[in-house]
Amino acid sequence: MLEDLYPILIVIGSTIGVVLVYLWRQARGASNVSLALIRLNEQLQFDTPAFLRSAWPLLSQSGLRGISWKLDWFGVPIEGQCGRPGGRSLDKEILVAEMKLNIRFQQHRHGERRYFDESLIETFLLLLRTDMWIKAGAIDATFTQMSKLSLFLQHDMKNVAQFIQLMADQLAAVPIGKEQQVLDYLRTAAPLIRHRADRIVRTLTAGQLPAEPSRTIQLEDELAQMCSLYRLDCTINGSARLQVPEHTLDSALDNILKNYADLGIRNHGVNPALTIEIADDG
Repeated sequence: MLEDLYPILIVIGSTIGVVLVYLWRQARGASNVSLALIRLNEQLQFDTPAFLRSAWPLLSQSGLRGISWKLDWFGVPIEGQCGRPGGRSLDKEILVAEMKLNIRFQQHRHGERRYFDESLIETFLLLLRTDMWIKAGAIDATFTQMSKLSLFLQHDMKNVAQFIQLMADQLAAVPIGKEQQVLDYLRTAAPLIRHRADRIVRTLTAGQLPAEPSRTIQLEDELAQMCSLYRLDCTINGSARLQVPEHTLDSALDNILKNYADLGIRNHGVNPALTIEIADDG
């Protein structure tokens, strides 16, 4: 009697083997499509609209019937459709920053192909979501860079304008016998103003903040130069040597000394006398 079951067992085993081979081929095909989608996304440099338009030939290999999408790309509507309607509809939404994607997949209604469809869809959605996050991060970085650039230019341009005003005031009413003193001031101020103007031009030309390496600066010399530029009477005691970017130190000293220069303007041109103590605790 057992011998009578052998043909049935052979048929059952063969059927199971055929099914396993078929499922393995389906799984391998879905895996290959997923890898191809990843490579395509890299080739398109993670561009979401381009990826949506270019992915259908690969998605169709997996057996999906069709896809359609509506993308709000920073206020610009983008729509598209590939394949054919029919089958089971699966709607998904991705919302990242100022981007919103509504996408519909047309799947097979049942069977193992539906399972492989869903696995591939999740991979595709993950790639789209990653692209959108990359774009959002790039835009945030750009805005941050532009904000720093604007602050940098605003500070330097404001200082150049103030120095020009100071020079104009000096030239507008030169007291008799003070001509050489005014000329000495202009000789001191002009190179500093030129240096800052050149830095503004370089920044505008490059469109980004200049890379300024740290350099050794003698603090008392820098203070004396800045006080002379603002026409401040100062006594500097002590000495220190700093290793900092030049613009960083200029900005800090400008913010401090300008307040005293403004105080002199409010006091009808009588500048305060400054005593600066430098202590090197390093």
